[in-house]
Amino acid sequence: MDARDAARHMVDVSGLTQRQIETRAGRFNGWAAQSLARPRPGADLLASIATACGYRLELVPIDGGPSITIGPDSPDLDDAAPSLQDARAMLARASAILAQLDGQR
Repeated sequence: MDARDAARHMVDVSGLTQRQIETRAGRFNGWAAQSLARPRPGADLLASIATACGYRLELVPIDGGPSITIGPDSPDLDDAAPSLQDARAMLARASAILAQLDGQR
């Protein structure tokens, strides 16, 4: 999965609208759509989308050791955390994606 596919996957699984993602990222005027259209989003952009969707972007050493978080050093995940309604929508969307992937096997 490349960075663009990862960004789109996070958005799909989050169940959030692009407007909600922009609000959580502190952006506006179509930032989400423009960001998702980029063929190769940079790490900072991917980290912004990840945080808005309730993820954290990290570099994890293959051989072990401490990981490196890209983006805010200590993101306030409570601000990025979805509401109960959003969480239910995310779970429903994730279940649908998993069922679709299972049907492709």
